Amino acid sequence: MVNWTSVAIGFVVTFVLETISNLFLSLDVAVSIFIGVFAPVIGGLIAAYWSGGNFKEGALNGGLAGGLGTLIAAIIFLPGNLIFIAENAVISFIINGILGAIGGLIGIISKRNPKEKEEALKEEPPKEE
Repeated sequence: MVNWTSVAIGFVVTFVLETISNLFLSLDVAVSIFIGVFAPVIGGLIAAYWSGGNFKEGALNGGLAGGLGTLIAAIIFLPGNLIFIAENAVISFIINGILGAIGGLIGIISKRNPKEKEEALKEEPPKEE
C-alpha cells in the first residue's frame, strides 16, 4: 500500500537534491552527477524508512518518491523543445524510479529492529533435506 505522506516527503527530498545538483552543474560536473545519482536513492530511502512495512511497500514508496521527484525536476530544468523534454523526463522517471526502489529497500532494511530479526530467525524451524 502506498503511503502518500512518506512519498511526498521523499519527493521533496529528491526534488531539492536534484535542484542542488543542477545548481552545481556550472561549477563542477562530477559533483553534479554524484548528487544527481544519489538524489532518488536518498529520497527513496527516506520515504520507505518513514512509511515502514515490508520490502514490497518500501520499494514501491521509494520508487514513487525517487521517480516523481526526478520527473518534475527534469520537466522544470531541462532545456529544449517539448519532445526532447518529454523523452528525457520519461527515461529519467524510469531509471530514477529503479534507484528510488533500491533506496526504499535499503530504508526498510535499516528500519528493522535487530531484535525482531533475531526473533524471526529463532521462530523459523531448520530445513530438513
